[in-house]
Amino acid sequence: MTALDTRLFGFLASIWGGLLVYFYHSTRVRDYLDVSFHHFIMIGGIGMLILGFYSIINPKSQPVKEQSQGSCGHDHDHSHNHGDHCDSCDHVHEEGHGPFVTILLTLIPLTLAMTYTQDKLSNQGRAKKGLYEKPALTNADIPPFTREDLEKNVPKNEYGEFQLRMISAYYAAGDREIQDIFDGLPVELEGRIAPEQLNNESGDRLRIFREIITCCAADLQIVGVSLEFPEGAKRPQAEDWVKAGGTLTFETVNGDVFPLLKIREVIPAEEPYSEFRRRQ
Repeated sequence: MTALDTRLFGFLASIWGGLLVYFYHSTRVRDYLDVSFHHFIMIGGIGMLILGFYSIINPKSQPVKEQSQGSCGHDHDHSHNHGDHCDSCDHVHEEGHGPFVTILLTLIPLTLAMTYTQDKLSNQGRAKKGLYEKPALTNADIPPFTREDLEKNVPKNEYGEFQLRMISAYYAAGDREIQDIFDGLPVELEGRIAPEQLNNESGDRLRIFREIITCCAADLQIVGVSLEFPEGAKRPQAEDWVKAGGTLTFETVNGDVFPLLKIREVIPAEEPYSEFRRRQ
């Protein structure tokens, strides 16, 4: 590798390091990683910048091994006489496509991805991550849960509605004992709005959802609750971040139980820094 090659690949490392620092500083990383991993992005970016700058400032070239006279470095079929060719084989043999092509093959798709990628899933993508799936029935050995526990541990809003976490309302439909406690409960849910595709022949319903992430976007799961509005009520738009207050009930659709919030009021809410369970 020549000094020029070292500088070019140092430049490429600097680009990647700068990109990681940009993702951290711009908060775009929040849509791909859990908050607890964000500082690793900054540390990795700074490390790559240091490596890149060092390679640019202090390149080291690797000497090319000289070939002995009379040998061109090729394996030849000895059934033919290539002596004349080998004696005069003084041209340079290049391997691969070179550092400039490597950089172009990296920067062009990277630039296009940074420019046109939206930091969110489409509704079709969310559906694949569980937006409209039924809550699984839980058979876990969990401690008993009562209405008294709910009163003690869950805060209420000014209307006396429990400020329930979305995941609690969602999975309550998968536990019959919890259903009995939550059914008819006045609650407030906070989340993002999506169109409703289940039991919505009239087109009057919407769905409120939250994204749950443990590590990164690859393990993303989405949980949601159907919203039923009273006649004449104002409806939010898809992608709005809202607080929805009303009465939590459960409905059976094709033999499966789903949570349903009968709306009292929906008001706009400020989107949190990260929606991955970082508020509520």
